[in-house]
Amino acid sequence: MDQHPQELTSPETGPDPVMGFYSRLLSLLDQGAAPSAFDGLGNEIRTFRRDLEDRLEADLALAVRLRENVEHKLKRERELIALNETARDLSAMRDTDQVLQAIIRRARQLVGSDIAYLSAAPDDRSPFHVRATEGVVSEAFASIIVPRDVGICGSVVRTRRPWQSGQYKSDKSFHHDPEIDTAILSEGVVSILGIPLELEAHIIGVLFVADRYERSYNPQEISILQSLGTFAALAIENARLLEEGQRALNMAREANVALRAKADDIESAAVAHERLTELIARGGSLEDLRHRVATLLGGDAIILDERQIAIAGALPEDLPDRGLASAIRESVRLGRSVQFEAAPFQTVTVAAVTSGAVRLGALVFARPKPMSSSEIRTLERAALVTGIVLLSMERVAEATYRNVADIVSALLRGTSDPFRPEGSNALPVGVSLSWPVTILLVSCKDGFAAHLPQAVRAAASGRQAIGAAFNGDLAVVTSSDDWPGLARKIATALEDSGRQPYNIVASQPLSDITAAAGEYRNLRRGLALLRSLGQSARIVPEKTLSLYGLLFDGQGEEAASAFIEHTIGPLLDHDRRRKAQLAPTLYAYFETGRSLQRAADLLGIHVNTMRQRLDSISTLCPDWAETNRGLELHMALRLHRLSETLPT
Repeated sequence: MDQHPQELTSPETGPDPVMGFYSRLLSLLDQGAAPSAFDGLGNEIRTFRRDLEDRLEADLALAVRLRENVEHKLKRERELIALNETARDLSAMRDTDQVLQAIIRRARQLVGSDIAYLSAAPDDRSPFHVRATEGVVSEAFASIIVPRDVGICGSVVRTRRPWQSGQYKSDKSFHHDPEIDTAILSEGVVSILGIPLELEAHIIGVLFVADRYERSYNPQEISILQSLGTFAALAIENARLLEEGQRALNMAREANVALRAKADDIESAAVAHERLTELIARGGSLEDLRHRVATLLGGDAIILDERQIAIAGALPEDLPDRGLASAIRESVRLGRSVQFEAAPFQTVTVAAVTSGAVRLGALVFARPKPMSSSEIRTLERAALVTGIVLLSMERVAEATYRNVADIVSALLRGTSDPFRPEGSNALPVGVSLSWPVTILLVSCKDGFAAHLPQAVRAAASGRQAIGAAFNGDLAVVTSSDDWPGLARKIATALEDSGRQPYNIVASQPLSDITAAAGEYRNLRRGLALLRSLGQSARIVPEKTLSLYGLLFDGQGEEAASAFIEHTIGPLLDHDRRRKAQLAPTLYAYFETGRSLQRAADLLGIHVNTMRQRLDSISTLCPDWAETNRGLELHMALRLHRLSETLPT
């Protein structure tokens, strides 16, 4: 325009139209008008002279190009500003999902697309998963999984370059997958562009923009999205590294907490071990141990023996016996403690107490809340200490029992008086015995070895009683007047221990050592007689059996019952078959000195009935009235009567 100034002015005619044209052109450029605003000037050129028209059109075209260049530069400036803001925003984000969402939102804004989404893969072999979406309506779209050789993703990965399609549905330049196509086409996608997210020669994802109309993405748009993709790849990697670092930090914190907790557990376990060891060292009792465990663990501790009977503490009333027994068996099998819920808000932990293959008992602990692992280890350590205490007590008890066995043996043999003043120190601590004493001799089917069941040993011992195995029987010496109560206590322990059948014979009170050996022999004869009569679970004073014991002494186990069967067997058989009373009738007749009237009165029958019964007896035993025969019958009837009336 500066080459032809003479043609722009005309002093003679006033304002020149060409001057006005250029003035309006410069004004549009100054205003930054849209390209369409220049169309009016193009129409105005047609009004000028022919020689000016070409020059004005060239100048107008130059002005439009200048406007477009300015617009392009402004747009580029806005894109660069947007990229700068994106980089700043992404660098401030720490959450990966938040970073991905920001990337696709900015990509959609930069190119003005309907849809934007991002697919990512954790490694070079895994398929791509949709991680973030913007402008998507369908929920199924977010669950798309694309193999690395399928669709636009496959083309981008294969070429490592942007890939676009203006007609997605009909485009045959890439491999289609029916399921993926269904998800994409359900969003109405027609045009799509994929940008690789590349980091250190690895494609970590693909950034997509898509439109619901046919569109071709120009190089400038592709370039700006590539720049965004570069920022995005770095931001994704930084966010991933930050999350990994955060996870590592959290793991370190958790490990630190765990180590601190472990250290606390070790310290508390060491304290518990020290206190338990101190308890053993000073010879603490089971009750001391139970109280120490309850205090250390904050609950209720109970120590059971091998019969599941509490020997320290008391079991909760609502604790089921079956559940406890099952837990003890399981603890023995596993070699560690077992927990079970006995009732709502009541957790019971059971640790079996064993020595090798021998079960000594169990340590039971109950409280509302479950035990921690360190507390369980403390309880199991306490169970070991309980075993040590029980074994120690057992050794002491065995030593005491051996001493008691020596005392009982010397007494029954009549070799020494254990109750004389100079020998009283030999008695166990807490036992006070003195003449007169009563001896209880107990027999059972399998006999008694030196190792008595704990329950039987406990029942046969007390302040006024000692007991020990002697010649296969259990001999108990007591100075108490209530020997029947002691005998019943022993009988209960035998039944609980499964030691049946048994019999117990009691001597008369002995005033000194001289009668002990003879009385022991009488007791042995009494037990032999009870066995001969087929009796069991009997508690009998020896004087009741003494006469018959002497008669059948040394004649064998079946002598007494054979004598009864041989002598009055026909009478007993007749009574059983006919439900008669011939044997009681003859017994009453002999016991009343062979008086018909007194025998009838004793039986509560008429004297004629008495005569009729005696006649029936004569039929079965013709010689019953003879003196010698009558004595045998009387003896047999007394033995039979004795076997039926012995106390149990």
